[in-house]
Amino acid sequence: MTTLSEYLVNIASLLPAKAEVNSTLLEEGFSNQVYLISWHDRPRLVLRVPGLDEVAFDIDRQNEMAILLSAANVGLSPSVYWHDEQGAFACPFVEQPSLSWDVAHSTASLHTMASALKRVHALPKVSRSFCIYALIAHYLQSVECLLPRRQDLQEEFGYLRGLFINLPRVASTSSPVLCHNDLNPKNVLMDDSSFWLIDWECAGMGDPLFDLAVVARSHNLTASQQIRLIQAYDDSLEVETTLDKIAQYSLAYSLREMVWLLLKYLTTPNDATAWSSYMDFKTRPSLNPFL
Repeated sequence: MTTLSEYLVNIASLLPAKAEVNSTLLEEGFSNQVYLISWHDRPRLVLRVPGLDEVAFDIDRQNEMAILLSAANVGLSPSVYWHDEQGAFACPFVEQPSLSWDVAHSTASLHTMASALKRVHALPKVSRSFCIYALIAHYLQSVECLLPRRQDLQEEFGYLRGLFINLPRVASTSSPVLCHNDLNPKNVLMDDSSFWLIDWECAGMGDPLFDLAVVARSHNLTASQQIRLIQAYDDSLEVETTLDKIAQYSLAYSLREMVWLLLKYLTTPNDATAWSSYMDFKTRPSLNPFL
């Protein structure tokens, strides 16, 4: 395992020769380890170090990096100053904060989100495809392989598997486009002047309506705001049909989040937040639509 000091050696060309460099582990890096690198009392760089089991979570780091570089090239993500083949990378620190989980969008910010979605969906095609149902099935298989003989965890697995069996499926009629597939508020950095998207681990060719569904569900959009988002994104879409698909995709997104959290706990049992995060999601009606 590469240590932080070794990563700092790897990015030495980005660091000052004669200044004290400080690194701080950011709490928001729940999937991976994210360090803020500072000198002269100012944050300068962000260093992302992969922390997930790539097989269990079906992550393709080469695909992620190729998409990240494309997104950075068109100004959707911060520039990438350095990266390696394992998925670590360094980028400039940007002032824009991530959105909060209780974000309430204005009409203007909804139009900003719709514009960003259109730009994401216009990025170059990649070979990796994305299907939310196949990903949930993969996560469940990973969970089953890792399950200890604990009655409580066996029951959680049975609960999630039952939800998946009865989950309504959306038959995608759209031509696949490059989608982010995880545009929750913490992956959106924005203020009145700038807008960035981060964390492209799930990105791949898929149904653009899934991206709209993730935004609708995780950004707390009201029914009228969902209509506004759809019309700002593509006013040729039939609204009622699109709303129905977004509702069904929203269920799949929520289930993915629960299975992901349980899998995160099983793959990183020393992470004290993983189990509590899973239980909080599962038991909170505002997060778990199956209650």
